[in-house]
Amino acid sequence: MDNRGRRKGKDCLTERTLQSILIVEDHQLSCQGYELIVEQAGCKGAIPKVTVQQAYSLKKAYQLLFKEAVHFDMVFLDICMPAYPEKNLYSGEDLGRLIVEKQPKTRILVMTSLTDKLRLEEILQTIKPYGFLVKGEVDEYHLIGAIQHILKDQPYYSPTIGKILRGESNAEVYLSTDEKKLLYLLSKGIRNKEIGEHLCWSLSKVEKRKRVLHKKLGIEKGNTMALVNRAKELGII
Repeated sequence: MDNRGRRKGKDCLTERTLQSILIVEDHQLSCQGYELIVEQAGCKGAIPKVTVQQAYSLKKAYQLLFKEAVHFDMVFLDICMPAYPEKNLYSGEDLGRLIVEKQPKTRILVMTSLTDKLRLEEILQTIKPYGFLVKGEVDEYHLIGAIQHILKDQPYYSPTIGKILRGESNAEVYLSTDEKKLLYLLSKGIRNKEIGEHLCWSLSKVEKRKRVLHKKLGIEKGNTMALVNRAKELGII
């Protein structure tokens, strides 16, 4: 694992302040598995005993975090989540940005099945999570290790993430909210003309933005299905 020191401040978490965790994950069995690991670790004294809540959708997570004003000390965040377009949330990454903006004291632990190097680098840059695990490496050792490090205000990255951090790459795959909306509408099979009506764009603007997306995601121009599939693979929608 590759752990590097970083942000220090008055809002740093200590073991006495870890009281609640929110698991944002659309697979119920994964949620239950994570919660069981946390509960067992609490009983063993490896971490404090905490209250755990689960959100199987971005909508539910948004409601808990921002509507019901429930404070969570830590959020386990999956990136590939079904969209909640009403709040411009097209992936867990968008929710993570919102948490960073509105609840900066909440520590984010990302757990994702994504393996694309550039996509992972982008998430590291935009969310700057205190913990980052690839799901294939999530087990009791890494999950509890991540929590323990975060409690000390130390980041924790699984071996795969550590390798990415040690690599050198300046390439970015940054997509604006409008581009994510466009991809979402394309994934629903909506035609270009109707997309223009949804976004208040001209038809020529829709087609131009699609060409830009094909270039950004490395997909042959005109292949809309491949474009949508690539966006899903990267956890963008």
